[in-house]
Amino acid sequence: MRFIKNAVLGLTICTTLFACNEEKKQEEKSTKKAEVLLPAPFKKHLKVEVGPELIFDIYSWGRGSDSSSSVLVLRSDSVKNEFSVASSDNLDGRLQEVFNTDMDTDGNPEIVILYTKNDKYNSAEVLCYEFSGKGANKIKFPDLTSKTKKQYRGLDKFYVKEGDLYREFNLYSETDTSNNTGKKMVLKYFLNRNQFDLNEIKE
Repeated sequence: MRFIKNAVLGLTICTTLFACNEEKKQEEKSTKKAEVLLPAPFKKHLKVEVGPELIFDIYSWGRGSDSSSSVLVLRSDSVKNEFSVASSDNLDGRLQEVFNTDMDTDGNPEIVILYTKNDKYNSAEVLCYEFSGKGANKIKFPDLTSKTKKQYRGLDKFYVKEGDLYREFNLYSETDTSNNTGKKMVLKYFLNRNQFDLNEIKE
């Protein structure tokens, strides 16, 4: 009797382990299916949904090295059946993130595109397009001040908070590139008459 109980218990354990293993395999298959390989010359695709009817597809593209490309922004308004395109010049860097904002609260979305340059700090660079209907207006993103550049070592964190675009990074010694001062620079960006301005906040 004990032998039968042990056999049943062993069979139950084996069945459970087999089921868990199969479930794990199914999850791995699902994950692999989600990884879509883009046809050349496209390298990376990011999507921003402003609403169910208004979608922006952002692609990095270009044949050759993965460390350089151009950016293509495709706007699709399925309600109005409107489609338009914005495109960048060649970028010496890699596409990283995309944000949707309305910093000037005029109802026109701004598509903020972050990429990292091919320099020793993988410095952050930003492209910004404001879309008014089918039209796209490229807005120049401001550089860091000369003083801040001396303390900048990359590793930026960008995020949108209450409709505003923020950027954070650690500050380093101007003379010792490895010496983190323990202080952080926070930049808050806003738009005024289709031009960027910013506030510097040290923490």
